[in-house]
Amino acid sequence: MPNTKLTTFHLNHCDAVILAGGQGMRMDGCNKLLQCFSHGVRQLEQLTAQLKPQVHRLWINSHRDHDIYRAFDATLGIFADQQGGFRGALEGMLSAWQYSNRDWILFVPCDIYCLPDRVLVDFMQAVVMQDKLAAYAMINQQPVYPLCLLHRRTAQLIEQYLHEDQRSLRGFFKILGACPVDFNLPHIPVHSVNAWSELSVHSSA
Repeated sequence: MPNTKLTTFHLNHCDAVILAGGQGMRMDGCNKLLQCFSHGVRQLEQLTAQLKPQVHRLWINSHRDHDIYRAFDATLGIFADQQGGFRGALEGMLSAWQYSNRDWILFVPCDIYCLPDRVLVDFMQAVVMQDKLAAYAMINQQPVYPLCLLHRRTAQLIEQYLHEDQRSLRGFFKILGACPVDFNLPHIPVHSVNAWSELSVHSSA
């Protein structure tokens, strides 16, 4: 990868995108962003409260329920994938650069159980210190690839990767040489919610 020469990084350089473009097929097509993951609070409220103070603008990548998002917060940016067909998280990431004018985007999966408090700051420090275009989370020593920070210069690489009919985040970050950033969250499940039974257990926690 070409040297990025990163010497400064301000939070104002960064937007955040909640990735909510999946079909939720294993949960009867539900919109996970509108479910309550903990303490009776919807993911939409939870993630918005956590992310908005940290970034220039917060966006939602979703193919449905735009009216609900706008009614909740009219300042939220909302966009669907440029290419339809539910082609995965990378398609949402590529589409994001058509809307955000920031140098960096923090991507957050809509069904993450717990967002680390210092995720953006720690990502920021990692890409600056290691001179990288991308960082992704390692939570309790397990990779959570959709929770990541990407520079605008990755857009062309994502487009090429998708053009080759590749969709694996793991494979893309390996090619990119992205840096993993460790977060220790004891007793927090790492994988995304994939069943109503999982959601019922953690929504009552």
